Amino acid sequence: MLELYSTPLDILYLVLTIAIVFLALFLVIALYHLIKILSNVNNVTSKAKDTMDLINHYLWQPIKIAMMIIEKSKECCAKKARKAQKK
Repeated sequence: MLELYSTPLDILYLVLTIAIVFLALFLVIALYHLIKILSNVNNVTSKAKDTMDLINHYLWQPIKIAMMIIEKSKECCAKKARKAQKK
């Protein structure tokens, strides 16, 4: 066994092989964690989109309707006030 790694070039190849294996293992683990993180981000953004749709449907739409009613009533009151001033 000692004769197999007797030259410095053989030792260099062995060390480079071990380093490449560890680097590949690290990259696989990092890629796995990146995929899990992106999956969680996708879940969070879909839940946020659903929440915003609910807010838009149940909160913002009635507010818009109320604002339209207020604007129409202001216009109606202004017309009646102008008619009352003319008389």
